[in-house]
Parts: sequence; structure tokens; C-alpha cells
Amino acid sequence: MCSAFALVAAVLLNTGPARAQTTNLIIYNFNTNQVSQNSSFPFGGAYQGWGNWFGSAFQSVAWDPTTDSSNNPNSGSIKVSAYFDPPNSSTYYQYVLFDGFFSENLDMFDYFTNISFDIKFDPTSCTRTNADGTVDFGAMRFGCFDNYNQDWIYYFAIPATNGLGQPNTNWTHVSIPIDQKNTFAFWPNLVTLSGLLLGEDASGGGNLGNAISVGGIPLSPAGAEPTSGNTNQIGTQLYWVDNIQVIGPVGGVVHPPPTMSVAKTTRALRAFMGSASIYARSQLTTVSANESWIGGSFPVTYSFKLLDFPNVNQIQTHLEIIPGPAYTGNTGADYGNTNCLWLQILSDGNGGYTADVSWKTNNPNNNPNHTELSIASTNSPAGTWTLTFNSATSGTLSGPGTNNVAFTINDPNVANDFGNPATLVVGNQPNGVTGGEGLPTDYASITVSGTSQAIADNFTTASSLDPLWTTANCDDPTTVQLITSNEPYWVYWTVPDRGYGLGVATNVTTAPLMLPQYYNGYFDDPILISNGKLRWALIPSDCLPTADGQPQNGQPLAPNAFFRLSDPAPAN
Repeated sequence: MCSAFALVAAVLLNTGPARAQTTNLIIYNFNTNQVSQNSSFPFGGAYQGWGNWFGSAFQSVAWDPTTDSSNNPNSGSIKVSAYFDPPNSSTYYQYVLFDGFFSENLDMFDYFTNISFDIKFDPTSCTRTNADGTVDFGAMRFGCFDNYNQDWIYYFAIPATNGLGQPNTNWTHVSIPIDQKNTFAFWPNLVTLSGLLLGEDASGGGNLGNAISVGGIPLSPAGAEPTSGNTNQIGTQLYWVDNIQVIGPVGGVVHPPPTMSVAKTTRALRAFMGSASIYARSQLTTVSANESWIGGSFPVTYSFKLLDFPNVNQIQTHLEIIPGPAYTGNTGADYGNTNCLWLQILSDGNGGYTADVSWKTNNPNNNPNHTELSIASTNSPAGTWTLTFNSATSGTLSGPGTNNVAFTINDPNVANDFGNPATLVVGNQPNGVTGGEGLPTDYASITVSGTSQAIADNFTTASSLDPLWTTANCDDPTTVQLITSNEPYWVYWTVPDRGYGLGVATNVTTAPLMLPQYYNGYFDDPILISNGKLRWALIPSDCLPTADGQPQNGQPLAPNAFFRLSDPAPAN
């Protein structure tokens, strides 16, 4: 009955009024001591002061009334000291300077388009030398506090020399654009600015690297976060920050309206990549912990079929076997747990993929570090992947364009390290790539044979998710949805979309615009998934309009359905 519908995408209304606001708002000018911390709470901010959220490189932060970016004798700045040890140190050196939990309450969506500040380094500060011979004070990152997460929105490096090759002792003005289309798409909670972050990683890791221009060209949110590049930065670092402010046009920001589309669903398990962050997992985990190949009936096979996979470089889908009792709420168990074996498949951005079979033991808070097999192919990763164990320590991998490639697990304690209890995890994550957030992957099936608990789950025919699975180990469980014959349509639109709501009508001229759930008596709402640059609504059959405009109750459906986003949203 639903297939007879003529579906039309929304006509968009944008009736939000313009809002008046001053052009600049100074958050910190450090005319007075805005740095000292409340002794009862070490993190500052709403608790009056700046501090280090975490990281061993941090040394101190203080108000310096003698140093001001405008040489104003009645003002000062914030003075930060850090220390980075050699790369072979057992300590990972980083810091995250911030002004506290919920320190600000600024409406970035409606009023502001930039965040800016001034920064100056002491010329004796440690530096790094880049591959092109330039020298700077290291790759830094600026971000915002987001509900106890860190959203790193800008990467920059300050040159250590001026144009004449002399030490750089000047103040540098850094202006960070708040892209109304992309920034809020990747970090939707930043519509309200609630805290400021300034961080740096050195000596062997971090999300910052030589790719960063010394001119402060931002590399995020355009793509993947930069890779490590501060490994040759060793010693003490000293710098000052002043005049932190937000900037926006007089009258407020005028937003373009969202654009919207409608599409038929495909019966499958759909997992939207990423939710809370660029490392967020969207995945299924077995409720029981009987999925190890150890002690199984060989050959033991783990298989899943991808109907599609986004063509973005370095995003991943994975199949993981994680020893230990069944767990709930531990989304990053592959990283945090002591032992793990995974099949990791990464799109290469050119229609192909790389895949590896890797494992770790006694190595918490790290990815699997023993790679037993690594392959690359020009084929799409969409297709059937099968991991087969022919013994406790040997097996093969088959996938699109490759067949029965052998691997060996060189672990003499494999029976103890990977025996039951062990859970199976299948899913995806953006893997640090901002451009991967919100992209959907459709899984047709997952099958397991030879283990203590076999699995044969065909998502293209299932009417409900088998209770052997849980979505509790997703960063956002709504990002994993089983699509059945009862959910015939996706409606999706661009963000930001604040103030807009979804309605449906039988025509675009005279029929009233109704909330979709009106047609089922407000019993069954569309499922909303907020990810990346799009917001998705999964429309159940009972949310489709009837010919007489009344709730369904057995009434025939109207021949047409028109979905519309409106501001304000339908009130019924």
C-alpha cells in the first residue's frame, strides 16, 4: 500500500527573525586576574579560573599583569608554561588548558561567526623543525568544551622566526572561523559555546602534525585530523594569550534554510558512522560471551556482508573479538580492554580498501599492535567478508577481490588470552575523520559458525533485531537501526536546522501540515538520527497520511504524501 505513494520533498519556510547583537564580545581581556582557580575545584571556569584538564606536559598557568598585547599598562594576559620530554620517554606528553566546565553560555548559532585571540611565545621556548626547513613553536589546537568532550575546531602553528630569520617576539592574532554550515554539522553542540580549550601534543603522538601551515590554516572540519608531528619538540615552552573574543555581524547571523530529500529504505541493518565524536562507535555486540574461536569446532568462521560502504579515506568497519565478560556501555572496549583481535577494513577514498587482521594482549588503552595480515585492493569494500580460523593460531581472510589469504596468530598463550568468555562486535566508526561522520553503512547479514553460540542473522528479512545483540555499546544507540518493511521511507535534511520541524500533508496548497505521528495517534514517532551534516528521520508506515486526514485506524492512505520542514514546527 505504501509503495503507491507519490513522495515529494519539502518546501522550506524560514520565518526566524533577525536578532540584534553587538559586533564583538570580549570573553577575556585579562584586565584583572581572570586566571586564579577556586581551591575547592581545580578546573577553573565557572569555578573561577583556568587550569589543566589533563596531560603531563602542563607546568603552570597564571595571570601576568605586566604583559599585554596592546601594551596597556592597566591590563595583562594569561601566561602558560609547559614541558615536553624526549620521544623515548615512557610518559606521553600533552596538555589541555581550559577555562572550566560550562564557563560560557554564548549563542554561537545566532550571533557569532569567529572566535579570536592573541598569542605570543617567549623566544627561548622549545621549537620543532618541519620537513620543509621552517621552524615553529609546535602544532597547537584550539577547541571548545562540549558536554565533557573536547571538540577541536582549529589547528595552527606560530612561526619561531620572523621574515628576516630573527626570533619571533611579536604577538600573533588568530581568528577562527565558525562555519555556519560545517562547524555545527560536525559539532552540533557548539551552537552554544560553554568552554574554551587550548592543547598541544608532543613526543610521539597526538592529532597534530607537520601538515599544519605556519600561517594557521585550519585542517578541520574539512577532513581528517592531522597526524603526529611534534616528536622533535623537546624542552620548556612559555607563551601568553590575550583578548579572547567572539565576533559576529550586527543584527545576528542569517542562516540559509535546510535542504531536504526523501528516499525509499533498503531492508538491512543501517549503522550511521559516528555520533558523539570522530571516534564514536556504531556497532552491534553479542549479549553472551561465547564467541571465541578457541575451543570451537574448526573451521570457525565469522562473516558479515556489506551492501555499501562510504568512499571516504580511512573510515572503518570492523569485526572484533574481545575477551572478557560481556560488557555494557563500554563503547571503546577494543581500545580500552587488555586483549582484542580485530578485522579492520579501511576505505581508501578511491573506491578501494585496506584490511588488516591484528591483535593485542596485556595492552590496555591501545589499538591491536600485532598485525598478522594486511592487504589492499582496488575493489570496493562492499561485499562479503569472512574470517576463518582453521586452528587456534591459523586462519584465512576472504573479502571482495581477495580469497583465503592466510594469517597466523603468533601468541603462545592464545588459548588463555582469547578463550571464552569473549564477545563479538561488528560495526563502524569515522576513525578520526570528520568527513566520515554521519555517513550510513548497510549490513545485509552476520553469520558465525563453529563457536559455542552460532549466529545466522539475515537483516534483509528480519522483522526485529535478534535479542542476541545489544546496541548499548554504541556511543549513540539510535545510530544503529534495523530497517524492516514497516519503515518504508527516509526523510533527511541538512543542518543546522534549529527551529525547524518535520510535517506531512496530502498536498502542498490546502491540506494542513501535520506532525507525522498524528496519523498513528502519537503512538509511534519517526526515529531521528543526528549525525554529521545530515539529520535523518526514519518514517514508519503508520506515520503516512490518510485520504480523509484523520488518524489511520484502518483508513485508506492518501495517494500522495508531501513532507515539509517548517520554522516554526507544526504545532499539532
